[in-house]
Amino acid sequence: NAPLLGKDHYKMTPLNGGKDIWEKLLSQTDNICLLICGHYAEANESFADNVGFRTDKNKAGNDVFQMMFNTQALGGGLSGNGGDGWLRVLEFMPDGKTVHVITYSPLFAFSPRTKHLAVDTAPYNSFSFIIE
Repeated sequence: NAPLLGKDHYKMTPLNGGKDIWEKLLSQTDNICLLICGHYAEANESFADNVGFRTDKNKAGNDVFQMMFNTQALGGGLSGNGGDGWLRVLEFMPDGKTVHVITYSPLFAFSPRTKHLAVDTAPYNSFSFIIE
């Protein structure tokens, strides 16, 4: 039973940027191992520029996996399909450690003409990691 964050009195304030969140909370907390974020403000059509994954160590030396998934700019952005319905699916395996990640679009899966595009298999969109 890990302690709740509310009891720990972190120096978080409204409108913290990513660096502030890392320095004030994530790097200081030994029981947070996964961060999922999105809505990076760069509007372009490159999938690779709108997703990211990295692993950093917190102050206790534990891995913190950080995943950014921002697809609303794809498919024409706000004036088009608004992201083509892309979803990031995380499958937590029975071993309690392994996480498989896939990137899936139900919009593409719906049509027989685009069904083959429904799962993006690029290495930045289909991967696994292990939480120790």
